Amino acid sequence: MKLESVKILDMKDGAINKVEYEGTAYVKDDDYAVKGDLIFIQHETDKGFYKVENNKHTAWVCFTDSFNRKMCCTHTDCTVFRKKQERLKVGDYAKAIGHFSNSKVNEGDIVKILEDEPWADFPPFKCEFISKEDKKAILFYEDELVLATEDEIRVVKEVETKRTAKLKWSKIGRKVDEFREGDIVKIQGTEKLCEVIVVDYSTLYVRKNSEAAGFELKKLATLVCPVEARFDQN
Repeated sequence: MKLESVKILDMKDGAINKVEYEGTAYVKDDDYAVKGDLIFIQHETDKGFYKVENNKHTAWVCFTDSFNRKMCCTHTDCTVFRKKQERLKVGDYAKAIGHFSNSKVNEGDIVKILEDEPWADFPPFKCEFISKEDKKAILFYEDELVLATEDEIRVVKEVETKRTAKLKWSKIGRKVDEFREGDIVKIQGTEKLCEVIVVDYSTLYVRKNSEAAGFELKKLATLVCPVEARFDQN
């Protein structure tokens, strides 16, 4: 759809050099348009700003017009504007965009930047995948990444937490949250350790001390010591 809230920030000799859209600055770029860029269409029928919907780095630029029709034009028939961002830094979470120098990367992959060597003759950013189980380090050029949004980071961190939990439990031969009688657990909100007496579908019946016992939700329990590793049981 045609964007109505684009604000022109800089213009020289009739040419637009910088705009703002939804609080983000976009600067004129001579590169091919990629998904997420803004384009300015000159001809009167569709004149205005649009958001690029391409999935690949291409000479053809796709967008949705004011009549909700999918349209395409050549790169030479529009002006490309790209988000202006600070250089990514070590520790940032980034999203892969555009074309890639490595075939193992897919658009939308989320990575964490481990190293940055801007003086090098090869891609400066060394990153590890967060959105894939294989976290093998991959090198990226600067224009292959953008800073990931808070929502994107939240989603991949949730996935990462689940993956870590799966690995932790698999090391002792169990599925995630597969408690067993005799396990030692800690219940959220208390520092006391409890022994699991009975395992139910969503609850644990635990012995809190020599005189007290009660039901606790599984989701509030953290495994401290599996029964297989208890010295007093073996």
